[in-house]
Amino acid sequence: MGDEDKQYDATPQKLERARKEGQVVKSKDVSTALSLLVVFSFINMMAPLMWKMLNGLFRTLYEQIPNQHLDSIGYTFIFTTAVIPTVTIVGLVLIVAAFIAIVGDFIQVGPLVAIAPLMPKLDKLNPTKYFKNIMSVKTLFELFKNILKVVILGVVGWSVYSAHLQSILMLAAIDNNFAVMIEFGKLIVDFIYKACVAFLIIAAADYGVTRWKFMKDQKMSFKEIKDEYKNQEGDPHVKSALRQRRMQMLQQGAMDSVAEADFVVRNPTHVACALKYDAETMLSPTVIMKGAELIAKEIIRIAEENNVPVIDNPPVARAVFRMVEIGQQIPPELFKAVAEILLFVYNLKNKSNQGNINNS
Repeated sequence: MGDEDKQYDATPQKLERARKEGQVVKSKDVSTALSLLVVFSFINMMAPLMWKMLNGLFRTLYEQIPNQHLDSIGYTFIFTTAVIPTVTIVGLVLIVAAFIAIVGDFIQVGPLVAIAPLMPKLDKLNPTKYFKNIMSVKTLFELFKNILKVVILGVVGWSVYSAHLQSILMLAAIDNNFAVMIEFGKLIVDFIYKACVAFLIIAAADYGVTRWKFMKDQKMSFKEIKDEYKNQEGDPHVKSALRQRRMQMLQQGAMDSVAEADFVVRNPTHVACALKYDAETMLSPTVIMKGAELIAKEIIRIAEENNVPVIDNPPVARAVFRMVEIGQQIPPELFKAVAEILLFVYNLKNKSNQGNINNS
């Protein structure tokens, strides 16, 4: 079956199977761009502390060591002053970079542990497939993306250089080397931040293209959808159990609506049906809950607790229970019988309201 037949979006079941096999929407550029931005921001934030550590390191190397023997200074002092600060700085940067890379992947795919991508596959050794991958659309897109990155770096670098050039030349003219170094530092910071933002935009576009390609590859044919539906349905016993479970869930939710019914009609010992009628939204009264035996008793209990009229009419109760499902309106053949009950209930409510007014 050709790809042209696969014109339907993938079902949640197929996407879940793909996820278990490690096939998810993920862009490496997103994690890389986030790592660059956060790591550089961390370095920029920690710059004063790093400068203090490096200053102590250089002071030890250039002031104390040349004038004294290492034995007199003490290896512990050198280790504390030089090695520990260096390891601390590099270690912190590496930890932050690793953490952000993990967070970037988690944002894209969520919690996922897939072993299938790690398993060896013989088709990866197929030279025909290798050369086919070289000439694939994905490879060409990666090439275009890398060229775009180089171009953007050039444009960003030139714009930042142009913005700071005049200040650097003016400071150099007055022979202020320290100020020139500070301006060069500002130039570097400005360049890296703008480059990171540009890479984030490219990463977002790459994620969008990757997602589009993934969903396109996961498309299904009508036959695949039909076969999957059959597999989901299972054998008749499973279908019966699922149908019963859905009915139980529906009844559980509908049970809460009994308190809002206009009346409950019952066969006193076996069947109860709760009905509601709204002339503006309904053509005829609607069954909002029905049940037999224990469920019928529960319907009656809730109705009595909420002052919903309970009418004893076995023929109507049995007919409604047999002919009308929950959420359906009563059929024309029951209009007259149910209308008489509804009229009786309305008259009962009107008398009750008048009695309350007279008593007040």
